[in-house]
Amino acid sequence: MMKVVAIAALGSIPLLLAAAPLARAQSQAERATMSSYVLKVDAPPAKKGQKAVAKVKITPGSGYHMNKEYPTSLVLTTVPSGVTVDKMKQTMKDAAKWEEAGGEFDIAYTAADPGKKTVSGEIKFAVCSATTCDPKKSNVSFEIDVK
Repeated sequence: MMKVVAIAALGSIPLLLAAAPLARAQSQAERATMSSYVLKVDAPPAKKGQKAVAKVKITPGSGYHMNKEYPTSLVLTTVPSGVTVDKMKQTMKDAAKWEEAGGEFDIAYTAADPGKKTVSGEIKFAVCSATTCDPKKSNVSFEIDVK
């Protein structure tokens, strides 16, 4: 299952709210260029008792880059019963990829029972433009489908 969340830079929110009807007609790629970043979670189906990996990806919007000096973290706060996560808290050093063009965390887990389960947490990072660096905090929630 793949979810995409685009978050606007705080200075652009009033403009985006006023243009909401127009924004609905725009493509996902067009919305990403108006945002300071795009957060995407890819959690493919898993098999009971076998290790699986969900990927949390951040891509900076047009004119932005990832801040490689910010104390980035991904902390899982809600993990369902029967699901074991290898690492509940990750930092930039734990990231599968962290560069100016984007970042990616791998969340390795094993589920003891079949069914759909929701994992959630919070990610903190910063994106920078030519003139400013903006710390971000975003909720991360995704569903795992265990067969």
